Amino acid sequence: MGKRSLYFRTAIVALLLLAMSGYYGWAAYDAIVNQAIDPQESNEINTYTTSKTVQAARGDITDRYGNVLVTNRAEYVVTLDVDAMGSEENQAAVVQRLIEICKELDVEWNDEELPVSDSSPYSYTTDGNAYLTRDDDGTLTQTRLYQLCLAVRGTSDSIFWGDNTTSADELMNNMTDYFQLNASLSSSEQREILGVLYSAYLRSEEVTYSTYYFAEDVDIDFITMVEEESLAGVNIEALSVREYKTSYAAHLLGQVGAITAEKWEELSADEDNTYNMNNTIGLSGVESAFEEYLKGVDGTLQLTYDNDGVLVDETYTVEPQSGNTVALTLDSGLQEVAENALAEYTEQINSLNGGSAVVVISVEDSSVLAMASYPTYDPATYNEDYEELAEDDLLPLYNRALLGTYAPGSTYKICTATAAVNAGVTDTTRTVNCTGSYNNSGTIQTCWRKSGHGLENLSAAIRDSCNVYFYTMGTEVGISYLTETAQAYGLGVATGIELTESTGVNAGPEYSESVGAIWYQGNVTSAAIGQSDNQFTLLQIANYIATFVRGGDRYDAHLLNSVKTNDNTQVLYEHESEILSTVELSDAAREAIIEGMGQVIEADDITDFEELEASGVKVGCKTGTAQINNNSATNGLFVAFAPIDDPEIVVCSVVEKAEAGADTVAIAASIMDYYFSDEATLERVEAENQLLQ
Repeated sequence: MGKRSLYFRTAIVALLLLAMSGYYGWAAYDAIVNQAIDPQESNEINTYTTSKTVQAARGDITDRYGNVLVTNRAEYVVTLDVDAMGSEENQAAVVQRLIEICKELDVEWNDEELPVSDSSPYSYTTDGNAYLTRDDDGTLTQTRLYQLCLAVRGTSDSIFWGDNTTSADELMNNMTDYFQLNASLSSSEQREILGVLYSAYLRSEEVTYSTYYFAEDVDIDFITMVEEESLAGVNIEALSVREYKTSYAAHLLGQVGAITAEKWEELSADEDNTYNMNNTIGLSGVESAFEEYLKGVDGTLQLTYDNDGVLVDETYTVEPQSGNTVALTLDSGLQEVAENALAEYTEQINSLNGGSAVVVISVEDSSVLAMASYPTYDPATYNEDYEELAEDDLLPLYNRALLGTYAPGSTYKICTATAAVNAGVTDTTRTVNCTGSYNNSGTIQTCWRKSGHGLENLSAAIRDSCNVYFYTMGTEVGISYLTETAQAYGLGVATGIELTESTGVNAGPEYSESVGAIWYQGNVTSAAIGQSDNQFTLLQIANYIATFVRGGDRYDAHLLNSVKTNDNTQVLYEHESEILSTVELSDAAREAIIEGMGQVIEADDITDFEELEASGVKVGCKTGTAQINNNSATNGLFVAFAPIDDPEIVVCSVVEKAEAGADTVAIAASIMDYYFSDEATLERVEAENQLLQ
């Protein structure tokens, strides 16, 4: 081959390479500039993205010393996206395989929304379904089958499986044809697949907006098998769910759950609403009362799927922010002791099947240290146990400490004594001769000691709980001033507690008129000893005694101690006590009443406090016995404070249908024994030091 021929061939190759380079260069330019395609993204052309809201984790709830009561744990759930599953036949195939995996691994899946029986011959069911109802004669009304069949209103490509005249068998046949189910499947297997697809389509067609979880709380074996199958449109998501670190304080902590229709209507009316219909919200107790602090800020997650509907990427465009840490005033150790004391002693005291309750508050600021109601329940298993709890005659779901109202009995006599001193009808030296009876305008009323107490001054009358003394005081003071004093002490009025509470009743003409009864002036004697129509909550009685021993300033009772950001770096709220009212009383009178309350233990031969008082902690207290059920039974109340010379806590307890208030002393004694023990003191010091670190 000559040199000329070689040069010629080399030139031809060079021209071809130059032409090809020019062509591909132009193509790249056209793609980048004219068609606006980034070559780095060209391999993602066959993907699509969507986004969803990710609910933020709720904040923790702790006791006053930082011990966690409620927190969160991760729970894995399975969600379905039918739009990512491909054709209707593919959708059915994916769901069929998913159900097979569930059966292999013994995992339950949710199929409760399709109102059709489990197998052929099919019939409509109404259990738990909001769309189908029955007439008075039991006839099924299919007025909303239009929605059940998922008609996409106002569009030309409506999915329509039936109308108001379609039978259950016809509906299932139509759905079977639509999804091209395998004819070899049994009717029950077809029903399983269609039930799942029905729930998924309810959401995809926006008939309902609540999230459908195919399966909840699935384990790693299930997750692994599903991911190995790479099932299109099947997603495993991590949810943050509530976890209780205590089995106590159920009535206080409360529950979370889905937003109800009524609550959603209320929320959506607010222009600043940040909730969506899938959010979890506090439904009761602390979870509801402090919702604004516990609720976090939701995030937005962008999901990328490939052409086969398989998730290939997920990225937060807005990171969720966890809720804040809510610190309660509760002492979790004291709460445990209180609940155990109720459980131990209530049935011993009460043979007539009544409940009980106890409240412990701080004299310093009226913060609630413990509040228990018996019988109770475990907050962690509330949903599983609900039906049984709701049917229990002893009402374990009922918070007797805040919602129950009780005649205060003789615990009310401190109020009567205060009113009498301030009205000028008695002092520390005046005596009343108790002969065992009192002539109330011709009606003879007796003292609990029928033989009488003899001459009783203020201090002795408190010690002996002399009815005749307080009948006399009530008559001379009058119901108006007695009620005014009671309300100043917080009896029959709101305490300020953040949870739902009863406000109670003060006996008098106003209440009698409101219930269509007649108030007689002679009724004041019964009111003066804590009977008549007087009805108060345990928290009101406890705070009334705390107000008395601290000197007359009534503070708001409260459960919220402080709020911090979830990383505990910033304090958002600290409770500052508010004076709601003030009760004036001379020092001499207050000391005389306290002296009488300090002598009750010896006068009533109460031995439960012997060990505590032997350690140097002296207790002031008052028993109360109130007649109920037309005097066929009594409630026993007891209120105590300690130490008597420098009060720190007040304990108030009630046992329904107990013989007498003195019978309930063991409950308060157990609580005080623990509170003043070296063990409890050390725990408090250690906890406080931990928080400072």
